Amino acid sequence: MSEWHAVIPIAPMATPRPQFKQITTGGKKRTITYYPTRYFDYMHDVQQYLVDHQLYNDEFYQTVNAPFGTLAEVVFYLAVPKNQKQVKSLLRKAAPDIDNLQKAILDSIFKDLKVRDSRIVGINALKLNEKDYPRTEIKLVGIDRDEKD
Repeated sequence: MSEWHAVIPIAPMATPRPQFKQITTGGKKRTITYYPTRYFDYMHDVQQYLVDHQLYNDEFYQTVNAPFGTLAEVVFYLAVPKNQKQVKSLLRKAAPDIDNLQKAILDSIFKDLKVRDSRIVGINALKLNEKDYPRTEIKLVGIDRDEKD
């Protein structure tokens, strides 16, 4: 069983809702869908961190190309609001939604790679409050054999 692990020291960000803008060209109205630039900055920063720390390595590619897919275990450590002086509850029960956090981190990791995030066949995720060190910890585990064997 192959495994890849990374601690990304960038505050987690959820995929934002798309924004829409109507433009008129040649008498026709078109709707353009776009995301705020800070989302693309986040994606770039995550990917640049992985490149700088040589985390796109043989372990990564071996894990995501496992014959039966890959399981992802992700823990999001989200910063508490600035006006909150202490962590009152370990579990993060408020926004952002965990599925949007998952989408953002997977989109960031797999952006522009030939291998797609569709290789992820299962996700275990947790979002926690963190006062001093917001980050994302992710572990990918390749499934090398059918569990029925």
